[in-house]
Amino acid sequence: MDFVLGFLTQTIFTVGIIFLFGWIISLLRRGFCSLTGKAGPKILLATGIIGTPIHELSHAAMCLLFGHKIVEIKLYTPKSNDGSLGYVNHTYRKKNIYHQIGNFFIGVAPVVLGGIVVVLLLALLLPDAFHSVSRDISALKSSSIDSLPIADFLGMIWTAICEIFSTDSLSSWQGWVFIILALMISTHMEMSAPDIKGSLKGLAFLLVIMLLVDGAMYLIFPGAFYAITGASVSFGFSLAAILSISSLFLLLLVIIAAIIRGIINIFSK
Repeated sequence: MDFVLGFLTQTIFTVGIIFLFGWIISLLRRGFCSLTGKAGPKILLATGIIGTPIHELSHAAMCLLFGHKIVEIKLYTPKSNDGSLGYVNHTYRKKNIYHQIGNFFIGVAPVVLGGIVVVLLLALLLPDAFHSVSRDISALKSSSIDSLPIADFLGMIWTAICEIFSTDSLSSWQGWVFIILALMISTHMEMSAPDIKGSLKGLAFLLVIMLLVDGAMYLIFPGAFYAITGASVSFGFSLAAILSISSLFLLLLVIIAAIIRGIINIFSK
């Protein structure tokens, strides 16, 4: 039973966190597009100038890391026939397990790397805000699965909001540059249908390898198995914190769009 719980814990706090925020980002983006109507695609076209290249470069980075051959890459194609703003075409050897596992990381790359880029921009442009948020994230990393730090997690989000949208931040050009860039990146972190399909294909191979490695460790060196399970929980809390920051900006857009839509509806009556 310990082995099953440990394996499930590792899976939930790594793969599960990624797909959870992938779903949240997709839901928020769809909500934004629904609220903005015909203006939505035009707004996404504008934010795509920055957001789409980062989305596609994240795919490309994982292609290179996992040995896939990049056949063609388009970082920003606003006038494409199929409506896509960019793409990365790549090939791999289907009999190569490492290449197959790579499909998972290539597919989820926009979610994870997009969130990391937003946090790196926070560190570069608003270092004081970054230090405040990173202290809260460090506290989350030391948490265990036995005591889910929901209050600490919500506190970290509130710290991020207060620091990023503080008077000092909003009165500086760095603060506005960060907010604009974060908005542009977060609106293009969504996984496309091909991204999801590719990631699920790689996920099957990844879980099999994880299961085999976990089984070997549990039988031979159980201490390492429990240590990796604990590290997965720490990683999951940190990743959730990072991705929640980038998701905040999509949520902000949805709130703004909802307010504007409400005002329009009131005056159109």
